[in-house]
Amino acid sequence: MESQTNAGIVPPVDLDTPVENPALVAAMARVAAENSDEAKDALLAEIQRANYLAAMLTEGLSQSPGDQPGQVTVEQGSKLGVLSAESEGRNYLVLFTDWAAIKTYTDLSVSGWVLPARDAWALALQGETYDGVVINPAHNALPMERPLLEFLLKHSEPNS
Repeated sequence: MESQTNAGIVPPVDLDTPVENPALVAAMARVAAENSDEAKDALLAEIQRANYLAAMLTEGLSQSPGDQPGQVTVEQGSKLGVLSAESEGRNYLVLFTDWAAIKTYTDLSVSGWVLPARDAWALALQGETYDGVVINPAHNALPMERPLLEFLLKHSEPNS
């Protein structure tokens, strides 16, 4: 069953389709260029609608083929590391709108972890590891602190 949001239906993540968020990238650029309330409202809607990529460090990761093409199963005992960024003593979960944004940010060997918006906010708010998230830190970065993430999580619908 699909869930409803103010912006419409939140579909399940399709892992056979590359993660791309052209509307979010355009909304981020619009806010950077004009910073109007209308542009900020459009950005907020796109932030909630997007699926993100978190970059998992592959060193120390034992994988085997998953049930579906393009999926992998992480073996027990693997060490998972998720790319993060530090600024002024604060730690941020780094999220990307697409693979090109990851490649612009790092040359490290990484694997992608697809996260719908609600799951990304919940991950960043879990425990005290992260002070927030930053989307596309290499170009037109969008940092978001914990209070905003709490608001976004509260106003998002569960994924199907």
